[in-house]
Amino acid sequence: MAKDKSPFSQQDVVAYITAHPDCLAHHPELLAQCLAAAKSVDTDTHLGQFKPDMVNPDIADPDMANIVDLSPALAARARDEARRLGLAHKSLLHVAAENMVSWKRLHHATLALLASTDLAGLCHVISAEFPTIFDLQKALLIIESETSLAGIVAAGLDVQPAARITAALQGRTIYLGAPNDAGTTLLGQPAASIALIRLPDRLPAPVSNCVLLLAGNHPTSFQPDLGSDLLVLLAEMIGVTLAARLESLVELR
Repeated sequence: MAKDKSPFSQQDVVAYITAHPDCLAHHPELLAQCLAAAKSVDTDTHLGQFKPDMVNPDIADPDMANIVDLSPALAARARDEARRLGLAHKSLLHVAAENMVSWKRLHHATLALLASTDLAGLCHVISAEFPTIFDLQKALLIIESETSLAGIVAAGLDVQPAARITAALQGRTIYLGAPNDAGTTLLGQPAASIALIRLPDRLPAPVSNCVLLLAGNHPTSFQPDLGSDLLVLLAEMIGVTLAARLESLVELR
């Protein structure tokens, strides 16, 4: 039989594990292999050789004192991992449920926009129905006064100076969070948080000179780290609908 050329002897391995009993706790797969091998050897060697003194605690093998029971550590690690996976699963379910609610609200808003037949009807949907659909304090469609058309104010659009809108947006196309002074002035009243979204600039003026203002009921309604995809999509749908209603208004004139 060929000699074992390994630089480590069995005694070296036993000595290392005895000196570092937590080694197998960090390598549970190695422990599983050792237990499987030990079980196989024990079955092959001792099958049918039961000895009464094996169950006598007074005749215990002194080497048993050197065996480290890793079961509690492994069980604790398994429980922690199961708890972590459970929390992650709940978090994913919570996010999925919130996304479903958001998409349902967006669907209802889209149907309401499509049901509007003129500019006044569009403004009514935003100011009267959006607060109920999205649980808001207030909702406004605002146009820059420099590009306002005749009949827009009568239809229900709010008219504000372009400089004030730019200040409320803080130079961005979308602003989420607590309103600054310009944002509060646009709204006409204090609000815990706002979402201010400029309508798509690829649409023709005066649509691209409009902004959608949503006032939240709570400080957490609109936050800077809140995903803005649905809000941008809502602004795009409003922009397309507004362009169609303005075209109808021009044709009637």
